[in-house]
Amino acid sequence: MAGIDYLIPIGGDDTLSFATRLSKEGVKIVAIPKTMDNDVPGTDYCIGFSTCVSRRLNVDRLRTSAGSHERFLVMEVFGRYAGFTAMLPTMAGAANRCVIPEYKFDMEHLTELLCYDRAHHPSKYSVVIVSEGAMFEGGEMVFSDRTTDAFGHLKLGGIGDLVSAELKDRSAKYNKGKPIQTINQRLGYMVRGGDPDAIDSIVPMAYGNLALDLILHGHHGRLVVLKNGRYDNMPIEAVTSSKKTVNVDRYYNKERLRPLYTDSKCSRYSSWRVIRRTFRCRDSLKH
Repeated sequence: MAGIDYLIPIGGDDTLSFATRLSKEGVKIVAIPKTMDNDVPGTDYCIGFSTCVSRRLNVDRLRTSAGSHERFLVMEVFGRYAGFTAMLPTMAGAANRCVIPEYKFDMEHLTELLCYDRAHHPSKYSVVIVSEGAMFEGGEMVFSDRTTDAFGHLKLGGIGDLVSAELKDRSAKYNKGKPIQTINQRLGYMVRGGDPDAIDSIVPMAYGNLALDLILHGHHGRLVVLKNGRYDNMPIEAVTSSKKTVNVDRYYNKERLRPLYTDSKCSRYSSWRVIRRTFRCRDSLKH
């Protein structure tokens, strides 16, 4: 095939699903997971996730505006089917609440919670992070238009606009009859450009070295992964054998619309675990 001995596809579930097909058709594949949504099955970490979370923590300019005008701040983020990119920034303090694709939320309940948060904040504002794939109770995904991406998916976008409008309309009930204005921002591509953070400078080096080791040893049809705190690899079919989403019952507080902090296993999504385990990667190589 064009003189190519091996392919090392780097990407998310769509790219790697196609790589799985190529592998089944005889192409020698060693794949590397890279998507800021962190939703590739088989691995706990995908390149880009830490940088994405770090960028969403750096929203001081938006928070300043929300505080100075005593408003709600609504930030829409990427995440079609998985809410990791909304959960982790909220866990780190970037927002009071988050709504994710895995759980259809009650808009009235969200409004009440955000009004409570705003009333108890010294600067009289509150923040919610909204995954682009999040849905109201009784509603469906919101699409920006009818165009599709390279893999045929309709392009999402606009749930943040709806949440913002609903918050303004409903908030008077919890604010002595006076509606609360909103600041609405789609972060989207703002968090995709620029330099990677430290985690996303280290992990690609580890993944790349593991992929090269596999090739040098004649192995293919594999996916390089970080699983349970250790670098490893597994059959590439793992990409298409399941879906990776937030376990709502275990990690998401449906009453408070934010991450659960009572389960220590939430630490499995911590970037610090990634950097602590990086230097073991060569010892954990299994075929």
